[in-house]
Amino acid sequence: MSLFLYDLDGHVIAFRRSWDDDHVFSADGRWIGWSPWNGTDVVDENGHYLGSVVGDRLVRRNDCFHRACRDDVEHPASAQPTGQPHRPLDFPNRYAYDDVSQLRHIG
Repeated sequence: MSLFLYDLDGHVIAFRRSWDDDHVFSADGRWIGWSPWNGTDVVDENGHYLGSVVGDRLVRRNDCFHRACRDDVEHPASAQPTGQPHRPLDFPNRYAYDDVSQLRHIG
């Protein structure tokens, strides 16, 4: 079952195919990045910081620093989510984050 990721307002904007999947896809199934450091930070296909997974949100930290990823990754072309999104968790620390501007929710 897919792990759905939400924006600050609780709209689905992305997903991972499973909890341990390093790849992140937009809500419409387009590959948008991956987590090269086995953590919560996600980089885009060029290795630049895209956002961070915080709970069930994909957001940009306000204190973002440039942490370039020089590794190349072979990425899947696209994917389709499985299952249905659940109600997003409460997210009280909105002040420390911004939405990932490149992503828009579907629906």
